[in-house]
Amino acid sequence: MFKKKFAATVLAVLLTFSISSSVFAHDGWSQTNAPIIAQGEVSYVDLLLGNHSNEHKSYRIAGQWSTDSSKVYVTTPAGKKADITGTRFYTGEAATEEEPAVNNGFIATFSSSSPGAYIISVEGDSIFKHGDVASRTLRSAKSFVAVSDIPTVERVTALKGFSKAVSTDRAELVPEFNPAAITPNEQVSVQLFMKGKPLTNTEVSLIRRSSSEAQTFTTDADGRISFKTGPADYYLLRAKPSTDESKEGEYSRVNYEATMTFTVQNGSIMLSSSSKPNPVPYVYVNGKLVDAAGVEIVNGTTYASASFIKQHLDASYHGNDSAPVRTIAGDLGAAIEYLPAVGDTRAAVLIYK
Repeated sequence: MFKKKFAATVLAVLLTFSISSSVFAHDGWSQTNAPIIAQGEVSYVDLLLGNHSNEHKSYRIAGQWSTDSSKVYVTTPAGKKADITGTRFYTGEAATEEEPAVNNGFIATFSSSSPGAYIISVEGDSIFKHGDVASRTLRSAKSFVAVSDIPTVERVTALKGFSKAVSTDRAELVPEFNPAAITPNEQVSVQLFMKGKPLTNTEVSLIRRSSSEAQTFTTDADGRISFKTGPADYYLLRAKPSTDESKEGEYSRVNYEATMTFTVQNGSIMLSSSSKPNPVPYVYVNGKLVDAAGVEIVNGTTYASASFIKQHLDASYHGNDSAPVRTIAGDLGAAIEYLPAVGDTRAAVLIYK
């Protein structure tokens, strides 16, 4: 009995130290199970915590996100940020008096029938106290999913909607490339922002999952780093700037943590075509497939007839001739994306207004 109680006491001390260390030192990131999914399928997002070894430049898992101080969001192609924290579930074995928790981790999910670029962001806000000193940690952990009718790299390669800031009250990494359709040996860039402004002269680490090989970069005057993508694998980017921001009686420093993951794919599958592509694209308006009569692609530009514009985009449109869809969408402040034709499947135009 004494040995069992002693073991439980030691375990409790170790767990307390481990949890405190996790909150103070470990990084948090999110990672999607697949970078591209078909419309209507479920995307699973792993919420991971670790990165303690190799001066925080590793992919090792240790600890778990706090459910009390974090939320999970998905930003849709229309720019709407939805809270999906309620879908989060625990995947490990809970701690007991004699055994620590194992296989620690949470997963969140979402599903969408609307094609386009989706940004997942996990946001944490916690206070760590060590004696009389307290600091605040603000986390931003991003990952990405492309939803498409044909879930291939070739189909989603033209999506641009991933390059937007979604957590402007903290540090955040924003890719200037399509993280759902990246292949080896591509030159890409990422910007680091602090509350919506580029953060200069700040270290950013790039870590490969399978080997934990790490590279370190320093942001330039525009908060940007550039690098060439490696072999097919998961990759993690992380930055940990800090400031002397304080709040009397609560904390004397703020530690920011910005992470993002992306998947490099071989992208070697190309669908063959048996005929000339149909010049009439599929058209989605606010995620719904509409009748594309009056729409066609000419020399790479999508045009819509006046009747289509009045019916689906702008009822007050007064023109009588066809007009470029991108121009009309821009005038309305709408977002527009494009899925190129693959195999015998027509191109698709995605409009979110």
